[in-house]
Amino acid sequence: MTQRISVRDVADAAGVAIGSVSRVLNQSGYASESLRKRVMDAVQKLGYEPDFTARHLRTGHSRTIGYLLANIANPSLAAHLSEVERLTQAAGYSLLVGSSERQARDRELVAFFENRRLEGIIASPSFEYPDPADCPFANSKLPVVICDRAMGHDFDSVLIEHAKGLRRAMDYLLSLGHRRIALFVSSANLRPGREKLIGYQAALASAGIAYDERLIYMPNSWIESSGESMAEMLKLDEPPTAIIALGTRMLSGAIHVAREAGLDIPRDLSVIGIGIMSTLELMYPPLTVLRYNYEASAQLTVQLMLDRIAGDSPPGVRKLQVEWDLVIGRSCAVAAR
Repeated sequence: MTQRISVRDVADAAGVAIGSVSRVLNQSGYASESLRKRVMDAVQKLGYEPDFTARHLRTGHSRTIGYLLANIANPSLAAHLSEVERLTQAAGYSLLVGSSERQARDRELVAFFENRRLEGIIASPSFEYPDPADCPFANSKLPVVICDRAMGHDFDSVLIEHAKGLRRAMDYLLSLGHRRIALFVSSANLRPGREKLIGYQAALASAGIAYDERLIYMPNSWIESSGESMAEMLKLDEPPTAIIALGTRMLSGAIHVAREAGLDIPRDLSVIGIGIMSTLELMYPPLTVLRYNYEASAQLTVQLMLDRIAGDSPPGVRKLQVEWDLVIGRSCAVAAR
């Protein structure tokens, strides 16, 4: 059986004291750049892996953060998770991930994170808890940062400006002369869907255009196809000349039906996708995209969490906003008169 590499082995290989290795690996106390390099070179050469259980017992700190998210298959959430993991690792922390689509599971994961003595919880759950007494995060003993949810209890939060971003996309289409614009986004049960609908309606009101609910598709699941709904919209006396849709099956379903109906993009139908560029970049023509800035969201999320762990947060909770970027492609054109 291969013998486990110890801290003493690392110290001997680096030619330094065990205490010096401990300072570098635990990021505690001063360590010069040359010392840090010698230790890390020895760690890499020997293939040393820290014993996190022993370190936790010794220091009382797990240096692990829990991340609870609604569905890891969601491209935007997956991109955010990946960036959060990169940033937490750079800060010397590990990430323990749990996916949940049920309130009972939320409670199970919070209890699991607490029992493992994690240092904090980042949460983007599939349910918003209007009653603080029923909110598992409100009752947690750990620092909590909420991502893009409206809770009944105040938490440190990073919120995406969905209303403002959707308004920006709408104003762009309106400037091209479109008056019949379809919206395909997630349910109003959660903040992202509600806020997008607010931005959509505000843009119509500002332009003096009546709101038509027949042009709205807001299913409970982001993976539902919009094909049937798009087919119904195309049968209207005044069908949509433009669509704004999440870059998932909602967008692909709508475009598939439109093309089967003989519509050309952007000549007959202008399209704006919502999401991350990697899920939309292969579409043709190149899409105009309301881009989710997951890098900025992740950076703010991790910073809020690290501040809470370090005890550096100011009094009260902090709510930080992240804007959408409108990236102009070739999928929108002036509306046919």
